[in-house]
Amino acid sequence: MHIAVCDDNVADRKQTERLLGRESESRIQTSGNLYVDSYGNVEALMHAPMKYDLFFIDMTENEPTGMEVARMLRTAGVTSPIVLLVSKIDYRAEKNIPENIYYLDKPVKKAELSDMLDKASELFLSKPQTIELRDETKTYYVLPDQIVYAVPEDHVMKIRLSDGKDIAMLGSRDDLCRILATFDCFLLLSGKNIININHVCKIKKRIVTMSDNAVFKAGLTEWKSLLQTVSGRGSRFIPENLAD
Repeated sequence: MHIAVCDDNVADRKQTERLLGRESESRIQTSGNLYVDSYGNVEALMHAPMKYDLFFIDMTENEPTGMEVARMLRTAGVTSPIVLLVSKIDYRAEKNIPENIYYLDKPVKKAELSDMLDKASELFLSKPQTIELRDETKTYYVLPDQIVYAVPEDHVMKIRLSDGKDIAMLGSRDDLCRILATFDCFLLLSGKNIININHVCKIKKRIVTMSDNAVFKAGLTEWKSLLQTVSGRGSRFIPENLAD
């Protein structure tokens, strides 16, 4: 689990880091390591917040405050739990509180921190796994079913998303194959194109039509495997559109 600590009080921030370090050591045989990044300013935290599964925040010296940082994270699309560490500011008393917000009083007690990590671990294990993709300027975090297909184009892999947007992922086909290897919904066609079988809407004479009407040709072995797999996926597909 990846954790971000953002606190403008250096002593408090270091103490939270130490407590999390001890928790990581005690959990390594059960829930695994806790990977902790520590920040003293909001700008650094907001550079790539989507990668974190849990946040510990207390900003009291200047704007934005901890609650405002929580709102910024939610506006940016972060859904992970946020723990506001209560010190000078009583965040519990504020209005318009975002969803999935928790509180711990400072000084943070080991037992309370451990309970919070247990709760966060349960949420982490139940959360759909996202895929990290990068282009020249930005990092994207998408769900597997958001990827329709990927094709090589001008030294990048062009990834079509279900909302019609494209990501020009830096790297080769093999790089993307390694990223997607843990998901059983992706299939390599003709040695170069990657499709998500959950977005296949028609197969006919070895021509595969995707949900956005893009078409790909499948080899004989690929076609037989794909037809068998898609036919067994049930209600996601229109049976009359699946043909030999």
